[in-house]
Formats: sequence, structure tokens, C-alpha cells
Amino acid sequence: MENSWKYAIKLTTPIFMGYFAAGVAYGMLATNAGMPAWFTIAMCFTVVSGTAQYAAIPFFVSGAGVVSVFLSTLLMSLRFCFYTLNMMEHKPKSRAKGWVSIGGLTDEGFAVLSTLPKEQKQALFFKVSTLSVFYWTFSTVVGVLLGDSVADYIPNLDFALPCLFAILAYEQYKNQRQWKSIVIALVGFLLARQITETSVLLVAILVAMIIVAFLPQSFSAKKELKGVENEYK
Repeated sequence: MENSWKYAIKLTTPIFMGYFAAGVAYGMLATNAGMPAWFTIAMCFTVVSGTAQYAAIPFFVSGAGVVSVFLSTLLMSLRFCFYTLNMMEHKPKSRAKGWVSIGGLTDEGFAVLSTLPKEQKQALFFKVSTLSVFYWTFSTVVGVLLGDSVADYIPNLDFALPCLFAILAYEQYKNQRQWKSIVIALVGFLLARQITETSVLLVAILVAMIIVAFLPQSFSAKKELKGVENEYK
């Protein structure tokens, strides 16, 4: 079973393709907004959240306070708690690699890892997280260097990240056939649209978290029990 860096690069090539377009767009938009280059790049391996980084641009332009930026970033990134809790048992035994793996886990990285067999997850966790952060940082640097010089020639670059996640979500569904997460996300989005027009993503994430927190666990427990029974038949 492949666990090499070469295989990890092949596995994460779709992530790189999506991150390159979205990262370049982020670098150009941040530069055009007046954000310092060092700050724009530093956010790539400290925040590690494309959504929060894009959201930081209007905050920076409007001169929002530190508290507002912190709270907004925190709420947008709370979803990573579910990812990390799900992946804790698969993190590398090395403490340093474990921190990098958890800290560098992105939406797309989690989507890729969740489609792998259990024995492959631990071997590739560190590699996928490291490559994801590298792809995004590299793409952002390219965007910063380009500035806004090519923005007029490549419209809608900032839509590349949602497109990438939609593709990975579809691939994940094909592998695991779990429809609950799609329904929860859709319900969260529709409710958020009714609640607000300016912070739809933020409210949708909060609504989805509330739904998951109160979702009965009996269905999943029965499904797991049925799977165990089938193994012994």
C-alpha cells in the first residue's frame, strides 16, 4: 500500500490545483487591499484557513478592532474542532509531526484523508497536512508577487476554493455514501440565508454545529453495530 511522499503528492494534486487559483487570488486581493506582504504570507501557516484569510481582507481595509477579527476568525474556524477530533487517533506518534498534522489539517486535506483506509491515514496524515500548507503558501507568494497586475485578465479567481471543496465533497460522498453531512450543510445554509445576508457562511457553520450537537446518535450507532454483525456472518 502506497504511503510515500510521491503518492501523497499524487493524492493531493487536486488540492494543489484548487489552492493555486484560490491562493494566487488571495495574494493579489490582499496586496491590492494594502495588506503587508509579510503579514499576508504569515497568515498562510499561522491561520491555516482560506476562509478566514479571505475574511481578514475586508477587516483589514475597514480597520476593524482586534477583538472583532479574533472572534470572527474563531467562529469561522470552529469547524476544525470536528475534523481534529475525528483524526486524533490517526495522528503520527511523533509529537512534532502530530502538531504539524493537526495544525495543518484543512477542509480539503480532511476530505482526502477521510476517503483513505484506516491503516493509510496515519501514514499519510503528516504528508497531506504539510503539502496542503505548502501549496497554499506557495500560491499566496505567487499572488503577492503578481499583485493586481493580472487580476483583470483572470476574473472570479476567488471562486476556485468553493469549487474545489464542492468537488472533494462529491468525491467523499461517492466513497462513503454518507448523505447526512450534505443535508445538514444545506439546512444550515438555507437557515442562515433567512437569518442574515452579510454573514451567511458564519451563521451557516454555527447552525450546522448546533444541528450536529443535538443530532441523535442512535442512527450511527445502529449502523456501526450492523457493520460489525455483518463481519462475523
